[in-house]
Amino acid sequence: VSTQSTGADEKAEVYSEYYDFVTERMAEDMTIQTLGINHSACDERECVTGDCPAMEAHRDEVLRLAEVNFFSPLFNNAFLPNGDAQRQKDIIFRQRLTELQHTAGLDHPDIQIPSKYHREVPWTPAQYHLSLLPAFKSPSGKLSCILNCVFTIFKLLFVGASGTSVLDGTTDESSVPGADDLMPVLIYIIIHSNPHNLLSTIEYINCFLPRNISGQDQYMWMQFSGAVEFIKTMLQRT
Repeated sequence: VSTQSTGADEKAEVYSEYYDFVTERMAEDMTIQTLGINHSACDERECVTGDCPAMEAHRDEVLRLAEVNFFSPLFNNAFLPNGDAQRQKDIIFRQRLTELQHTAGLDHPDIQIPSKYHREVPWTPAQYHLSLLPAFKSPSGKLSCILNCVFTIFKLLFVGASGTSVLDGTTDESSVPGADDLMPVLIYIIIHSNPHNLLSTIEYINCFLPRNISGQDQYMWMQFSGAVEFIKTMLQRT
C-alpha cells in the first residue's frame, strides 16, 4: 500500500468519524434540528412524523456547513497530500489539455458530436460551472460544481435536440438525450474549459465522497469521471 493511499485513507476515516459525530449531535439536540426553520410551506403531518422537507433541508445545510468548517483549515493537506509533486502532475495535465484543444473539435474522431447539438457550442453555461471549482474547498462544494455542469449539459442537449418542439410544448422520446449524447459533449467541455487541478479534484472528491450520493448525482459523477479517464487515453495516443 502506497504512502499516498494510506494517508488518504486515514484522512477519510477521520472525516467519517467527524461526520458521524455531527450527525449524532443533530439527532440529540432539538435546537440544532429546529433552529431557524421556516415551516410556513410544510404539511403539518410531515412535521409531526419528522418527514418535514424544511427540516431535511435544514439538516443538509448544517452538514454542509460542518463539512466546510472541517476542510477549510485542512484544505491544502487534504487536497494536495503529495504537495509539489501532485501539483506538478496537475500542471502537466493542464498543459496537455491546452495542446489538445487545438485539435479537439466537434468532429474529432474521438468526440464526434452530432450536428443537432452544434447550435449550443461552446456550451458556455456548463463551462461556467467548472470554472467555479477553485472557489470551493469542501469536497461537496467541488462536487456540486461538477454535477451542475453535467446537469446543465443535459438541459442544453435537450434544447438542441428538440428545437421548436420546446417552443410549442411538444416533445418525444427522441428529444431526450442519453449517455451516448452526453459523453462526447462532456469530453469536449472538459478539454476546452480545462479546469485547474482537475486530477487532484477528482482524487479529492473520491476520497471524501459524500455518503448520501446516489441516483442521478451518482450517475452524473460517474459520467464525469469516465470522461476524464477517456481524455487520458486520448492524450496517450497523441
